[in-house]
Amino acid sequence: EAIEGNLPARRNKPDLEAARELDQQGVRAFREGRFSDAIRFFLSAYRLGAPSSELWNVARSRERMDDAETAAGAIEQYLAQRDLTSQDRAEAERELHALRARPSVLTVITVPAGAVVTVDGRQTAGPTPVSLEIGPGPHTLAVHHDGYATETRPLESRFGRAVIVSLDLARGATEKR
Repeated sequence: EAIEGNLPARRNKPDLEAARELDQQGVRAFREGRFSDAIRFFLSAYRLGAPSSELWNVARSRERMDDAETAAGAIEQYLAQRDLTSQDRAEAERELHALRARPSVLTVITVPAGAVVTVDGRQTAGPTPVSLEIGPGPHTLAVHHDGYATETRPLESRFGRAVIVSLDLARGATEKR
């Protein structure tokens, strides 16, 4: 059960004993690397009245699953809770910033190989195929190969996700957008 969109509805009458048991099962599943199971346990515990820390546990599980974007969403929902200490809030804000700041690996493959790649006007190392790290946010990619049209396109790096661009270059010398 992903934490996407709305939080699970909390019961009108908390069942803290059952919530505690579910939390313990979630912690066990997390330690065993069963992160999807852990998420289900933590969300069920939260639904039964456990504290907002269950949402933090969901975020950490998502992060271990290498799902930075959903982890960031879970942290945002955690931060929206009113029962956080200033220390918990500060830690969550630091973690959210770190997730958003993750660099991505851009891989550019061209046919034919050997093209020159520039990102945001700066030439990269080596001819294609090439992989390089780029910071988060929007970028402009330009690919040039003698005798072929230059390809220019926007791309965006988010949450450390891989960005793969594969281009079949067209003969000619004009710039193509």
